[in-house]
Amino acid sequence: MSLSCNLSVRYIDALQQLPQFLCAVPARESVTHVLTGVRISPLGELQDADDTAGLLEVEFPGGNKIQVIGALYLQLALKEAAEIEISTSPSDFGIRESKYSPVQQRIADLAEHLNRKHALDG
Repeated sequence: MSLSCNLSVRYIDALQQLPQFLCAVPARESVTHVLTGVRISPLGELQDADDTAGLLEVEFPGGNKIQVIGALYLQLALKEAAEIEISTSPSDFGIRESKYSPVQQRIADLAEHLNRKHALDG
């Protein structure tokens, strides 16, 4: 990642590392939320490092577009990412199986069942 791009592009670079965007095919100009189909794109002078407006365009399926403040959108995306990670991989965060929430336990049970039934583990 280079600082020769504007703040909006740097927000896109950060969003690409979150699980709700990570499994989509990466594109420099936008990210797609894989669960909703919402596309997030940078705004402004993309190559101007001095452009620090940090605005993003959110395009919903169907074409409706809104502009959002990148810093606030990132905060929402971080919350969602943390919930995804803790729900789907609690052991990665030192949570013992005996302490799993009902949702974490159900996710673990479903994952084990589907991995075994469909030979998804390697």
